[in-house]
Amino acid sequence: MKLKMTKHFQDMIQFRGLNLEHVKQALNNPDEKDDVFDGKTRVKKDVGEKIIEVIYSKDNFRDEKEEYIIITAYYVK
Repeated sequence: MKLKMTKHFQDMIQFRGLNLEHVKQALNNPDEKDDVFDGKTRVKKDVGEKIIEVIYSKDNFRDEKEEYIIITAYYVK
């Protein structure tokens, strides 16, 4: 899995105290997944005492490996 991080997401990692492993867990094995807008997808994952939501788009065109373009992520609990 290849992650490409938007500037917004990079800023939010520290500001929101995000754990990158939680983001990867949500992408690899989401508890919930739905389309939200403009081809973006939202996934939710229970990661212990927290629930993380990740908004991303997927790029399968540039190379043969899946690339997740992370728009934003946040804990909802």
